[in-house]
Amino acid sequence: MVPEKIFIGILLVGIGLVFFFNNEQIAKGAYKFYQKLYTEKNLKVMFKACGVVLMVGGVVVALVKK
Repeated sequence: MVPEKIFIGILLVGIGLVFFFNNEQIAKGAYKFYQKLYTEKNLKVMFKACGVVLMVGGVVVALVKK
């Protein structure tokens, strides 16, 4: 595997984990900013989904051969 792809994959997985496990804290902070557009409950789900997408994307980037 290419070292650059492995690094990018690990970086995306790391960012995904931050979003996935810190979704409550992110949602509370973002809620104040998007108070009129989104509810706190929906933001928790959105950040959890974003974390999953980033983790899957990181794994795909790291493992797909060129």
